[in-house]
Amino acid sequence: MDLSASYLRQPCSARQTETMGKKPSGRANSFATSRAGLTVLAIIIGAIVGLVAVGFYYLIAGWSYLVTGYSDYPVHAGAPHGFLGLAPAFIIAVPVLSALLYGPVVEYFTPGSRGHAVPEVMFAVRRKGGRIPGRTALVKLFAASLTLGGGGNAGREGPIVMIGAAISSGIGTRLGLSKQRLMFLCACGAAAGIAATFNAPLAGACFALEVILGTLSAEDFVFIVFASVSASLVSQQFLPDRASVPLSQSLDLFSQSDYLLVAAAALVATLAGIGFSKLIYLVWDGIDLVYHWNAWFRPVAGSLLLGVFLYFFPLLYGTGESVQLRVLSGDFPVWMIIALLLGRAVSAAFTISMGGAGGVFGPTLFVGACAGMAVGQLVQPWSASSTAIYGVIGMGAAFAAASRAPLTAVFIIIEMTRQYSLILPMMLAVAIATGISLFMTRSTIYTQKLHRRGDRLSDPVSATLLGTSTAADLMHQPPQVLSADITLGQAEKALETSGEVSLAIVDAQGIFQGSVSALLLHEEIEKRGEDAPLSEIRLVSAFCSPAELPSQILKELAQSSLSNLPVVGRSQEVLGYVRGRDLIVKLYRQQTRALNQRDLGDSLGSRIRKRWTHYRHR
Repeated sequence: MDLSASYLRQPCSARQTETMGKKPSGRANSFATSRAGLTVLAIIIGAIVGLVAVGFYYLIAGWSYLVTGYSDYPVHAGAPHGFLGLAPAFIIAVPVLSALLYGPVVEYFTPGSRGHAVPEVMFAVRRKGGRIPGRTALVKLFAASLTLGGGGNAGREGPIVMIGAAISSGIGTRLGLSKQRLMFLCACGAAAGIAATFNAPLAGACFALEVILGTLSAEDFVFIVFASVSASLVSQQFLPDRASVPLSQSLDLFSQSDYLLVAAAALVATLAGIGFSKLIYLVWDGIDLVYHWNAWFRPVAGSLLLGVFLYFFPLLYGTGESVQLRVLSGDFPVWMIIALLLGRAVSAAFTISMGGAGGVFGPTLFVGACAGMAVGQLVQPWSASSTAIYGVIGMGAAFAAASRAPLTAVFIIIEMTRQYSLILPMMLAVAIATGISLFMTRSTIYTQKLHRRGDRLSDPVSATLLGTSTAADLMHQPPQVLSADITLGQAEKALETSGEVSLAIVDAQGIFQGSVSALLLHEEIEKRGEDAPLSEIRLVSAFCSPAELPSQILKELAQSSLSNLPVVGRSQEVLGYVRGRDLIVKLYRQQTRALNQRDLGDSLGSRIRKRWTHYRHR
């Protein structure tokens, strides 16, 4: 009799958890993972993303020109269509037309990805090993070009960060790179996107480290800078090599007492930045409460309201970069600056919440510039310095408060304005903003989107050896189970045949009844004999669900006499086994890999000394 056929059952419900992936040749993989190979990859990715950023810029300007007659409509705010001669009311239909084009595309190809894109990149890098679907880049490029060119109030940085990360992920996946290298390449792509968009390579590198990766590493910084510089050099070939916020004068603080006024401007801008980050999700919740129809039509319905708003307030059309420059140049009185601040905050929150593709980086800077300039004009009688200083300071403070990325905030504003004399007051303002943000909020403008849906980037469990691996990840298939209607002798022979120390028992319907070990069977046979039914003995009831973490699995294994812990599904079927010895082996391998990785970070001389010391003591 074939014991394996008669006594061992193979439930068909077992899932395969291990997948096969394509591996490149050893030589190619070795070069791609070396420092030289990573340098080359970073430069190539930077160049590609730089070209895409240039194309993105012209796509926005081109669509804006097509639907309004001007590449920058706010410069001609309230004017009729540039070449069609339509009345100014045409502006109401522009966002609606854009949403009719991108709404169905986004919902069909990337459902559930509405809103600003940076949180999705952060989650993909830190929780998914840097894997981003390739089609995401094309969809985001299309949707963001139509959103921003069609009047949507959002920033360019969110989509280009997503596009850059998606391109990098695709390249790394094709090369068969590891999870760690893939995460690193995504950071390079994000840095390149920021660098090319704002002509700010240093800020791009800091953004990738502080926001995307969430860690500061000297080695990573070097490679990411290569990507940032490469992207900036490429973009400068097609776009003007100038400050993205070109102020007409050099800004300097002429009095030490003005630092107190800088602190006051930083405080106001901090509150504005935090308020804007909260407003986004408040508006989002409001739209979710009211709108209950097709997801693709959501941006269309919202764009109708946005179009009406732009008809009465055309200065807020699009990204608002030219209007922001006018604010910093002092072209508006205080009341108008406050109106622009509130209008931009509300319209940007509405654009993002309704499903438009865009970032929150740009609107946050705009809000901060308005808040700082309002303070600057109010304190002008007591200040010896230019009011524009307070606007620039406000930009950095608002972004630092919203994102809690202080280094990025300092460098992005300095590089965007090229006002290097403001480094010291900017550092003061950013320190104030970050401190207040840490005191007042638990999340940033980026992480709040993830927290609302239950996703956390900094999970302490992930730092453990087995991380967040579940029983479904650790179990083996197909599971071998014993039928409850066999005898003790038959069960003993089945265990010997299987090569396992313990097995699960199921009834005729495949329902889990318990487990039996070889030791328990031996004891019961001595008491009852080999012909006693297996169903009469007391079984071990220990098991785990597919979602159980290693801590609970180890606890069940320790408290029971089992070496194999059954994994039982919702219908009480046996899905597989988690072997105790396999857990120990996995822990050993992960610890060894971590130690080897740590050694790779040492210098060549240090590694030679370690090996020599090890050799001498053997």
